[in-house]
Amino acid sequence: MKDTPLNLLREIVKGGGPIRMGGMTYYVRNGKFQACASKRAKRKERTEKEIAMNSRFAEVRTLWKMYRRAIGELPVWRVAARETGAAKSDSLFHSFNGACVRPQEGVWAFSAFRFAAGSLDMPVLKSVRRKGWQVTLEWENDGAQAELRKNDRVYVGYFYDTQPRVPQLAIVENTCRQDGKATIDIPSMGQPSDTPLHLYLFFGSAKNDRFSPSVYCLAE
Repeated sequence: MKDTPLNLLREIVKGGGPIRMGGMTYYVRNGKFQACASKRAKRKERTEKEIAMNSRFAEVRTLWKMYRRAIGELPVWRVAARETGAAKSDSLFHSFNGACVRPQEGVWAFSAFRFAAGSLDMPVLKSVRRKGWQVTLEWENDGAQAELRKNDRVYVGYFYDTQPRVPQLAIVENTCRQDGKATIDIPSMGQPSDTPLHLYLFFGSAKNDRFSPSVYCLAE
C-alpha cells in the first residue's frame, strides 16, 4: 500500500478517534473508513412571511378545536369534506376560514367566516330582530324546494363580539326549514347586555348527512 496522504490518514483514524481536517471529519464505522462535512449547514432562519403564516395556522388550529367542542358530534365539516373530495375536514375548514383570523386574536372578519359548508340550499335571510338576549331570525322559502326540504333542522352558530376565539352553537328545537322563522335565547354568559352577536344560520338534514352553507348576520 502506497503511503499516500489518504492512506496515512486512514491508518491514523484506525488507531484513534475521529480526525477533523480541511472542513471534513474522518472516522471508522463498522470497520469502514468514513468521511463527512465537519460543520452542518445552519437551518435557514424563517422569514417574517413564514412566521406570520405559521402563527395564523396555529390560530386556526386553536379555533378548530374550540369549534369542534361547540358542535359536538355534528359532522358538518366531515360531510363537507366528503362532498368536495377534501382530504380532511380540518383542512377544508382552514381553507375557508384561514384568512378570517388573526394570530392571538381569533376571528376578525366575521362576515366572511363560514360556520358551516355543504350541498344543501343556503338560507335566504330576510331579517334579524333582537330583544335582550333573545334573537329572532326569518328566512325565505322557495316553493317546491321548501316542501322537499321542509324537515331540515335549523342551527345557529354564534360568537359574542367579546369572544372571537370561542364559537358557540344553538340547536333550534321543534323548528324546521319550512317554518321560515326561529327564535332562540342566547345565554348571556356574563357578557354586557349590549354585546353584539355574530350569528350564522344554517340547515341540516334530519339524518345529519347533509348541511347547508351558513349565512351571516349581526345582531346588536
